[in-house]
Amino acid sequence: MDWYCAVWNSDKVNNDMGAQILYEKLCRNETSLVSNCEDLEMFYEEISGKSYMLKADKGEGYVILSCEFNDAEVISDLVQDIAKKYKLSFYDPQNIYYINFSK
Repeated sequence: MDWYCAVWNSDKVNNDMGAQILYEKLCRNETSLVSNCEDLEMFYEEISGKSYMLKADKGEGYVILSCEFNDAEVISDLVQDIAKKYKLSFYDPQNIYYINFSK
């Protein structure tokens, strides 16, 4: 079983449910609520080289990441640390957990 999370650049989300709605839109390639930025590009470059356990799929304004469920705790911490560094938003859809590091 896989575990997923997402990192994005958006000021349109204020809570967990808003993040869930945005995540579902991103899974359908609806990107009107996110925007690309240099920090997201730097996040993607950094996270791509961090772990062989992690798969990162980048879209315009977001990155959806996945790994084996057994590795989820370690990967979640890693992704959140790097998202915080670049002041991006993090969302874990399995636990409906959202944090905006830009605030």
